[in-house]
Amino acid sequence: MLKRKLSLIEGTMYANGSGVVNVVSGIRIKGNIPEKALYDALSKIQKRHPLLRVDVVKEDNGTLFFVERKDISEIPVRMVRRHSNEDWEKESIAECLNPFILKDQPLARLVWIRSEEVSDLIFVCHHCICDGKSVLSMMDETLRLLAEPHLDIGSYHSFSSVEEFIPDSIRHNKTNIIKVSIFAKLVQFSLNILCLKKEIKREQPYFLHWKINREESAMILKGCKTAEISIHSALSIAFLKAHQQIKQLKSYSRLYCAVDMRKFLPEIKEDMFFAFPAMISLSLKANENNNLWVPARMFKEKLQQEINKMDINKFFLYSSGLLRALPKMSKYAKAERGIHDFTFSNMGKVRIKENYGILEVEALHSPSTMFPFGNPSTLSTTTFRGEIDFIFTSDEAFIKKEEAMMLKQNAMQLLINSTKTMPC
Repeated sequence: MLKRKLSLIEGTMYANGSGVVNVVSGIRIKGNIPEKALYDALSKIQKRHPLLRVDVVKEDNGTLFFVERKDISEIPVRMVRRHSNEDWEKESIAECLNPFILKDQPLARLVWIRSEEVSDLIFVCHHCICDGKSVLSMMDETLRLLAEPHLDIGSYHSFSSVEEFIPDSIRHNKTNIIKVSIFAKLVQFSLNILCLKKEIKREQPYFLHWKINREESAMILKGCKTAEISIHSALSIAFLKAHQQIKQLKSYSRLYCAVDMRKFLPEIKEDMFFAFPAMISLSLKANENNNLWVPARMFKEKLQQEINKMDINKFFLYSSGLLRALPKMSKYAKAERGIHDFTFSNMGKVRIKENYGILEVEALHSPSTMFPFGNPSTLSTTTFRGEIDFIFTSDEAFIKKEEAMMLKQNAMQLLINSTKTMPC
């Protein structure tokens, strides 16, 4: 039976149990979905992933643990009658804000917006057990099982502690132990002062969703390939420059890139539930030049340099030393505006196929989250059926929705115009 301490990142996403931090993603499916087949698929998925069978328990000393429960209920499904292709957005916003409060239920659920010919499936998981890629894997497993009900998707054992990823020679090194202890005390001291700030009320969250059509998406992707830059860097620069252009916004010309930590941990496979994104800060000098390709190329190189410098052992070692500071860190996060414009999570071309047996996946909506702390502005993107999909989430207390719409318009205009005018 699984019982392990939440890591620093998992504990942060848990938000001390008082904040709603969910990951929500949906798909639109053409074809009939048998009700029993869907429940059977979810049952197999729950048996495969240990974190879909856990509850979060706080022990007397304040330490948070994932504890596997034999009596946990099956993944709940809420059914909604489908009226239009826009229904998913209303339900997704509601699910972003709907907490997991029942202790006898898993930290995942599904909303089934159904009609005779078309269904929307909205997958919802607590961010403390997974990231966007985990939700997309759960989506793919569901579709594969609907197409092949007798498919064996197997199971796996979760790790017992993040510390098992750290070699003993590093973890038990006396110098490292002293450094981590001093670092933790300094952070605790700083938090005692910083926690005096008042919490910023985030009472008007929203999200914007849009896609770039297949023709323009292909043009942008081809332009990036020709310029030898990543779409990630092109989008980063486009949105940072767009942010600088809006006078009403205070621009830090900085973003945080969410980097998938799986690439550093061969023990964690691509399709396993995992909630360990690393945040890399990157900035752009403010200027009036609307050139996209030169700064995007520099951005790509800088991001790769930061990834190459990342010390996974140091990351886990120091984060483990901060576990006792979690309550104060959560309190501070709710009072801090951050020194960046937004967080960017680009999952690229997803593994979801267009067809699973007789079912056709007509659309996929990028995983989204509405954060209750820090700067809540988050941009998420995926590419499916040749279309780049975007979801931008924030709160009126940080960026007005009308300003976010200007941000979207400016970024898309810069991206598309730069692609059209680039040298052949």
